[in-house]
Amino acid sequence: MMLLRGFAKGVPTGHQTDEMDLAYPTVLKRRHRIQEAVQQGERTRLPGEAPKEGLPDPEVEADEMYQNAGEKIQSAPESG
Repeated sequence: MMLLRGFAKGVPTGHQTDEMDLAYPTVLKRRHRIQEAVQQGERTRLPGEAPKEGLPDPEVEADEMYQNAGEKIQSAPESG
């Protein structure tokens, strides 16, 4: 997202590499890929976004990352 924000604001690639502590060629390559996709009118799939054709496996696994805070916390048993 920081790359897109920088592109939209017109921030030079060199400044973005310093801000994100990334190598210049890495940022430049990503910038070019995004610019090519925009010029071709394609929509790039975002990280974490499910593919349109569905998941490749019949089974999926999920963790409890979005568990509400404090919901699983139980008070410690009182000592003797």
